[in-house]
Amino acid sequence: MRRLSEGDIRAFTVLFNQYKNKIYTLAFKITGSVFLAEETVQEIFTKLWIRRQELSAIVNFNAWFNTITRNYLFSLMKSQAAREAREAFFADQISYSSGDADQDILLKQTEALLRNALCALPPQQNKVYHLIRMQGMKKEEVAVKLNLSKETVKSHLSKAIKNIRAYYMTHKDSVVTWLLILSAW
Repeated sequence: MRRLSEGDIRAFTVLFNQYKNKIYTLAFKITGSVFLAEETVQEIFTKLWIRRQELSAIVNFNAWFNTITRNYLFSLMKSQAAREAREAFFADQISYSSGDADQDILLKQTEALLRNALCALPPQQNKVYHLIRMQGMKKEEVAVKLNLSKETVKSHLSKAIKNIRAYYMTHKDSVVTWLLILSAW
């Protein structure tokens, strides 16, 4: 642990090889997803590397490592449940309005406008917005994942929202035009 806490890559590789299958198996059992299991392994070892300087003070590494893994998986499942709830809500909203072709066209226009607004964001703002608003991650989780401070994540999210609003304001005429066309029918 001392070598790892000093940044020794070989010690990290030994630890990775020792624990990766255990984490993968546990994550797969909980999530049922190969992708999420692989992502869990990557995230856990990223957290370990970021917090490697704390390792020398840890008395029971196995307990500490199991706690980090368990907490990450709980957080992942909570985020996944929130995302699924949002998707179900929006699916209900879309199916509710799908009887009206005019609303479908307007919805598609609005979705396209959002996609374009997201593409216009600087890469870091786009990542932060996507992880928090689309994937349901917490700001703290995004900070760890992107190796940023929590305040930087808040700043990127705030700027992303302002930029999206500004994009909507400069491009709202296309949606208004569709509304006028649809109301003329």
